[in-house]
Amino acid sequence: MNLVVDLGQSGARIKIGDQITALNIPKTAAFTVLETLERIFKEVPSQDFETVYLSLTGLYGIVTEEQAIGELCNKFFNAKHVAVLDDGIAAFVGALGEQSGVVLTIGGGVVAISSHAGKFGHADGKGSIFGDLGGGFWVGQTAMRRAIATLDGRDNATDLVEILQAELKAHEELVIKNGADAATLCINAAKTVIVGAEAGVKSAIEILTTGADYLGKTVHGVWQKVSTADAGTPTVCIMGGPSRNQTYVDLIKRSINSHLECNFTTAKSDHLVGAPLTAQLYPAGVDPLFKWWHA
Repeated sequence: MNLVVDLGQSGARIKIGDQITALNIPKTAAFTVLETLERIFKEVPSQDFETVYLSLTGLYGIVTEEQAIGELCNKFFNAKHVAVLDDGIAAFVGALGEQSGVVLTIGGGVVAISSHAGKFGHADGKGSIFGDLGGGFWVGQTAMRRAIATLDGRDNATDLVEILQAELKAHEELVIKNGADAATLCINAAKTVIVGAEAGVKSAIEILTTGADYLGKTVHGVWQKVSTADAGTPTVCIMGGPSRNQTYVDLIKRSINSHLECNFTTAKSDHLVGAPLTAQLYPAGVDPLFKWWHA
C-alpha cells in the first residue's frame, strides 16, 4: 500500500488506499515544508509504505529538498521510493492527464501549470509577498486592508466593514498581526468576500474583478511559455476552493477569454490522483517540478 499527501495553504489531505483524511495542518510561514511534513506524518498511523507521493505547496515550482524529504519518509514509513512534486504539476496531471493546456489552481495561493508537446510551464506560486495574485490570501488581504482603512478614515468601503465584522473582530484580537495567524485570517476572510460578491456587495465585486484580471493574465502568460505556432487551442481547467464559486469562476473565464482563445473543461480528478499518476506517466521525473528519491 502507498501513501499520498496533498499539502496546501489551508490544510492537508492524506490518502491511504481509498481512504482520504483531511488534516488541519496547512503550510504557513511558521514552518518549512519539511517541518510541516513531519507534523503531518506524526498524524499518520504507524505503518510501512513502499512508495510515498507528495503534492506540495511552498516549493515555488522548484523541487530542491528531495533528499531530506525522502529520508524523512523513510524514517517514518520505511519508504523505498518518494515522489516529490510541486502541487501545480500534480493538479495539472490530475485534471488533464497528458492533454495540452493550462490548469489554474486557486487556493490560499495561486499556481498555473501549462503543458504542450512534453514541455511544462510554471507561473505564479511565488508566495503571498511576491505573487499569488487573485488567490484566497490576496482576496482576503485586499478586503481586510480596505475595511481596516475605512475604519481609520482612509477609505470608504463601508460595505466591506459590514460583511467582515467577524474577521475584523478576529484581527483586533491577534497578538501578532503579521504572522501565520494573520495569513490564515486573510484566507478565511476570502470566503466572506466571495459570498458578499454573490450577494451584490459592490466593493467585494470590485476585488474579485481585479483578482480575475490577474488570473487571466497568469493563464495567458503560462501558456505562452509552452505554446508553439501549431499548438492549437488550449484546454483550460480552473481548480481549487475559490473555483467552487460560480461568480468568481465566471469573472476569471471572462478575463482569460480576453487574453486567450481556449476551451474550458472540468477537472478529471485532483492532486491526490494526480501525484501518483504523474509518477506513472513521467517515471524519470519532470525537472524541476517533480523529482524522485530512492532508498
